[in-house]
Amino acid sequence: MSLIKIVQNNPTGNKDHCVICGRNNGILSCHGCRLTYCGKHVIKHRHDLGERLHDIMYDFDSLRDDIDQTMNDYFYYQKIDKWEKETIKRVQFAAQAARDDLRDILEKSRRRLIRLTNEVSVQMKSARKADDFAENEISKWAKQLNELRAEMKSAYSVQLIEDQRYPIYPITFTNSFFSGHSNNSKASHLVNPERFLKTTSTAASIENNGLIVKHIGEESDYAHILGKQLYSQGRHTNRFKIVQCTNPYIIFFGCISTEAPADSINYNSPYAVGWFGYNEIYQHGTWHNAVGIHGYDSSEFDADDTVQLTFDCDQHCIEFRHERLNRTYRLSINVEKAPLPWQILLVLVHEDDCVKILPNR
Repeated sequence: MSLIKIVQNNPTGNKDHCVICGRNNGILSCHGCRLTYCGKHVIKHRHDLGERLHDIMYDFDSLRDDIDQTMNDYFYYQKIDKWEKETIKRVQFAAQAARDDLRDILEKSRRRLIRLTNEVSVQMKSARKADDFAENEISKWAKQLNELRAEMKSAYSVQLIEDQRYPIYPITFTNSFFSGHSNNSKASHLVNPERFLKTTSTAASIENNGLIVKHIGEESDYAHILGKQLYSQGRHTNRFKIVQCTNPYIIFFGCISTEAPADSINYNSPYAVGWFGYNEIYQHGTWHNAVGIHGYDSSEFDADDTVQLTFDCDQHCIEFRHERLNRTYRLSINVEKAPLPWQILLVLVHEDDCVKILPNR
């Protein structure tokens, strides 16, 4: 609060005047604003100062409430919760893929060992029934028994490989006001490079460390292949080379929600969106093949063509680009029908059709 004091009249005859009314009697001087007031208006000036102080105090209280509300805003906590759920889903997805691989390895080993032991068993039973065996044959069967035992130990000795190149990336926060980061600021934010992860049937073979997939089944045996990456936010583009395709072109490029049950991993599933042969596009179980409406002409695709598949998670859409034709197609995605995160869905139909994942530019 400014200090108000009484100022005596200047003995030289010069008098100060009230800045409001111009009067020169009962003059008071304010050391805060360096102005003079008469007795009446100094009271008003003091009242005005009190009102200003009250307004500032109110603004400070409002600011404090805003700070408390901002600090308690659960928006960022929701972000962390979402990251946590999606990371758990990634871990569960990778764990299930590892279980499937392990089950496949053990089942193949089991079938082979059973077949070999049955063959030897049949030989021994036949020889015993005919009473037609000698010492050298007994020695041979004993040797085969030992070999099968050794093979069983080797077959069921599985090594767990933890690939450190593909970490589960952490979530961190930074602020433009504070130069420092959270404790995990030096942690890697690299995401996994895309690979073909698994196929839902034996009609396709994944090769070259997941970079190539080839149709190896009967003609018109639909092979559905899933990508390894899960996409939940941002914009992501992957490039593919159509190494081999039989005419007419029948390859599906698109996405499917990770929420899709195992029996719904299909190009015409409500969880899937993408482009197929015969000019067909699929969106959540519905299809169109009118080139005049959507502009997609699958007859223009051929072997050695390079295509791009882009997932725009923020805009809820996917894009399919033909590099040779410099043409891009776009489909919107209803996230209520195909919730995030998404993953690549590829479908091969013709025997020997082959697709390869290319490095991004």
